[in-house]
Amino acid sequence: ITEVTVAQYRKFCTATKHAMPKEPPWKWQDNQPIVNVSWNDAKAYADWAGASLPTEAQWEKAARGTDGRVFPWGDKWDAARCANKSNSYDEYGNYIGPKSVASFKAGASPYGIEDMAGNTCEWCADWYGKDYYKIAPLKNPTGPKTGEKRILRGGSWNNNGPVDYRGACRDSNRPDGGGADAGFRCVVLI
Repeated sequence: ITEVTVAQYRKFCTATKHAMPKEPPWKWQDNQPIVNVSWNDAKAYADWAGASLPTEAQWEKAARGTDGRVFPWGDKWDAARCANKSNSYDEYGNYIGPKSVASFKAGASPYGIEDMAGNTCEWCADWYGKDYYKIAPLKNPTGPKTGEKRILRGGSWNNNGPVDYRGACRDSNRPDGGGADAGFRCVVLI
């Protein structure tokens, strides 16, 4: 339902001796989403938790529902429904980073999934393919078999405009990359 938190990730690091990522300028806060994690870190956590990273198709359906809405909450942009650049900086222009997970109940997806727009952009299982969707199957595409970059979805607290928060918006980075706006969530199929 939410992104993996700092507290959850710390528990994984303690249990496995995996290194915590670099602390962000706003310091670790247990209920905020973990940031500065690479795709490799996210995959290691998911494996340890008995879960997986969502495929890009799973992520998008969770964000957009069956009606294909533009944003998780509907078709009209509303900055008050997610952590974004307008509410993630203090009055002096210093970034304060993401919010605690599930802080924007009105921004939940039709499935009740929190923070699908804003807070952190989220690693997905798939490799990135620039033209992949021109040849992809229409149902449950799984992405290219190989690549140089992995998919990130969801926009982050540091993105500029509504286009970055659309359920269909996508980005990519090297699997060993990351940043102060990169986090993840896990999927458990039941």
